[in-house]
Amino acid sequence: MSGAMTASLDSTALSSARSGAPAGAGGRAGAGRGRFLALDGLRGIAALVVLVHHALLLNPSISSLYVKGGSAPEPGTVLWWLTYSPLKLTNAGHEAVTVFFVLSGFVLALPVLRGGFDWVSYFPRRMVRLGLPVAGAVAFAAFLIAVVPRPAVERFSPWVEERTAKELDWHLVLNALNLFNGSYKLDNPLWSIQWEMIFSVTLPVFVVLALAVRRWWPLGLVAALAGVWVGAETGTAALEYLPVFLIGVLLAAKLDVLERAAAAINRGRWAPFAWTGLLVTACVLLVLRWELGAFGSIAAFAPLLKVVVVIGAVLLVFCCLGSRGAAGPLGSRPVQFLARISFSLYLVHVPVIVALRFALPELPAHWIMALGIPLSLLVGTVFYRIVEAPSHRASGWVGRRASALTASLGRNQG
Repeated sequence: MSGAMTASLDSTALSSARSGAPAGAGGRAGAGRGRFLALDGLRGIAALVVLVHHALLLNPSISSLYVKGGSAPEPGTVLWWLTYSPLKLTNAGHEAVTVFFVLSGFVLALPVLRGGFDWVSYFPRRMVRLGLPVAGAVAFAAFLIAVVPRPAVERFSPWVEERTAKELDWHLVLNALNLFNGSYKLDNPLWSIQWEMIFSVTLPVFVVLALAVRRWWPLGLVAALAGVWVGAETGTAALEYLPVFLIGVLLAAKLDVLERAAAAINRGRWAPFAWTGLLVTACVLLVLRWELGAFGSIAAFAPLLKVVVVIGAVLLVFCCLGSRGAAGPLGSRPVQFLARISFSLYLVHVPVIVALRFALPELPAHWIMALGIPLSLLVGTVFYRIVEAPSHRASGWVGRRASALTASLGRNQG
């Protein structure tokens, strides 16, 4: 499993949450819009971090960190600083997906918790919203494998050699279309779609759990974090990842508590310093396992450090929700552009950079990275326009048809 992970949190989910979200402390609708605009921006930044991470995995020294028995970059080199210093924030793939999962839990649950949610429309809409872009990405990845030969090259990174498909296998293509337990070797980031889909179809269960512990929400958070620890300790992926979604749902269920806490901070004279301190703390927690890794092995307490990552992700989401200063930079046009294409970028960037690596085998890895990042952004933009945006419209149509059909059947039976 790659260290670069991203999730399928799409802009429509955030738009849905934003459209009916409470105005926030003080009752100003504009503040509510700015708050959710910041979450959009956070999603866009996280998508870019995942792209940079996967691009860095083209380098054997970085890639070796994610292969059993691999070695770390040489101390003092640029790659070492990108791994074991605060610069890791620019390419923290696992940490980015943790943020994605918290956001997914939050924004998918929020409309449900408002009441009057159309479950009949939700399920087919969500299947189409995720399924059609995934099918397009699988077809795109298969096309690149067909047109770009992929011989074994020893000097390539272990990640490229071990985690990506080398030849077009139609059984592999069909398996990649399985949104629940399919192969992700054709397009590595597809693994996280499976957890997104599992969460999506079990959303009612997560909402019921969150409502059941709403009065004792601190205990609910502790239990979810304990689940992450047990999952990481035992290698049980479901326990490691699904509680992260639950934490996002709990945040949505206790949005009023978050709003009051943010309002209390914003009323203080030292609010900018308080938010800066919280943001720095969140960033430190997100990459703490890498900072500690600079001093030696962290294997003995790696599961606990994964819990620390989740805490950092939650704190980061809170900063974006509550800080008045977050909406400015995160709401800027470049960041909102990244947010808009983030799902498409996530789906296509690995096929692009891997194909580029094989197409230009003599080029150094850093040049492939320099070419692959802007090319992935370009392809992601095109993919958004010709695949994701139409899929969004199709999902809305399917959802409306499902609701209308159910209503018609109800009238006929009545």
